[in-house]
Amino acid sequence: MLHSINCTVRVNAQDPTYPTYKKIDCTLHCNANDDGFYGNLIDCTFSVTNLIVTACRNWNQGIRLVVTIDDIDVSAALVGNINIQHNKNMISAFSLNLGHTDYSPRTNSHIDLDKVVVITAYINGQEKKLFTGTIDEPSAENSPAFRVVITGRDYGKLLLDKVTTVVSVQDLADSTKRSDLIKYLASLAGQTDIDLPEMSAVTIDNSFSDQSVWDMVQKEAMVELYWVKCDEEGTLKLLLDEVKSDETLYPTPDWTYEEDRIIRLGYKKGRVDINKIIVLGKTSQRKITVTSVENWSIPYSKSWADDEVLSWDEDYGDFSVKYDGNNYFTISSNGLYAIKDVSYQASGGILIISKSNYNYFPWYKMVILISRKVTGGTYDAGELSIVVNGSDVNYSTEIRYDQISASVTDPTSITKYGERDGGSITYPLLETVEQCEAIGKKIIRDSHRLIGQADFNIPFNPLVVTGQTILITDNKIGINERYYIESVHHNIDVNEGHIKARTQVGGVLYV
Repeated sequence: MLHSINCTVRVNAQDPTYPTYKKIDCTLHCNANDDGFYGNLIDCTFSVTNLIVTACRNWNQGIRLVVTIDDIDVSAALVGNINIQHNKNMISAFSLNLGHTDYSPRTNSHIDLDKVVVITAYINGQEKKLFTGTIDEPSAENSPAFRVVITGRDYGKLLLDKVTTVVSVQDLADSTKRSDLIKYLASLAGQTDIDLPEMSAVTIDNSFSDQSVWDMVQKEAMVELYWVKCDEEGTLKLLLDEVKSDETLYPTPDWTYEEDRIIRLGYKKGRVDINKIIVLGKTSQRKITVTSVENWSIPYSKSWADDEVLSWDEDYGDFSVKYDGNNYFTISSNGLYAIKDVSYQASGGILIISKSNYNYFPWYKMVILISRKVTGGTYDAGELSIVVNGSDVNYSTEIRYDQISASVTDPTSITKYGERDGGSITYPLLETVEQCEAIGKKIIRDSHRLIGQADFNIPFNPLVVTGQTILITDNKIGINERYYIESVHHNIDVNEGHIKARTQVGGVLYV
């Protein structure tokens, strides 16, 4: 659907919220993709006539920006190009220029490293935040005119810049759920604004050595097929990595651009890289023991006087005996399978309350809960006798490794392109065969991106985001395909208050 209104009009800023708005040279396009967006997107590109049209005189029909740095509105000083880049599973970035000496980074304390930048677009009466992040590098140029160049990234850079070692994350997080592990890791980099789906518990030791927090979070997210994003509000999110190329499951694309709607299209095709791969998950290690046994039996007893303070910690070679003063009497093995069983007898001022056996291979431990009798406020004398039955074991060991794995293939592309072996990939955080299969399918799918990749310019649309799909139908270009959006770049030119904006989308065609 296309309607055009060509006009030239100069209007003074009617609201201090929009200081950069001075005139509109526009072509009005009606966009039927989103009812909530009111359908009207103005492309400020050129002037054909001097006809003043009501739609163009209304400031609600224009595109205008508000840029704040450290909560200071710098919109009136914007000059040149503003570039905002969003790429799937990557940290978003921006660059902009300020054309006034008031904003020199040498004299203005607000123009400094890590100051917060917020870029907001207003179009057709709607507000859409395009970027939230912090400054990476401000610089000043004086050729041919003075300008301050500012670049920065979103809050994902906090995770990227923090490099550390973390051992047994599940012991440090609030729970063993993977979502809590990710929250803990992100907090190490100072990122506390987090919105994550609840995930299942991990079953293996997740440890990372000298890695960036960004990489740690990426690896944890990959296990359950999520990708990482810091949104325009600065919130860390995980988004499910689902490609809506299946028209049965997703009959309606997020956006449709038809004849004469694509300003520029770049297109390339390739061949499938991988359609067969083996994915290897966690490994487990076992020790196989072949034994020859020599049995032994050793008696042990301990007595005490009235009101005597008890504290035992004695070593008998094959076993040790300990009493910690808190009613717990423990007999522990000092060697492999040293203790088989323990018999005990108490007399005098002691009662046996309960006993527990703990058999953590290959160690053996018995804990006896005792209680001392009290007469007239004084502990009674008593005696505890035990017999420890055990054995000396001669053994040999064999180390065996069991690894979770899955072989994944794509029969359709094998038939079409022949077998293309991707070999194997080791992903130690994977805990089940099902996870290995899911990761394998994703790897194969990503290798199919070369079946068709396109980058195309469309009218400025701040609602287009990565992870959506776009259907392009254009007979002139000769295309009728739906693409998965992996990148969105907003290019905005500001010239004496005149705003010219375009959106460039990078899409992938999956088979």
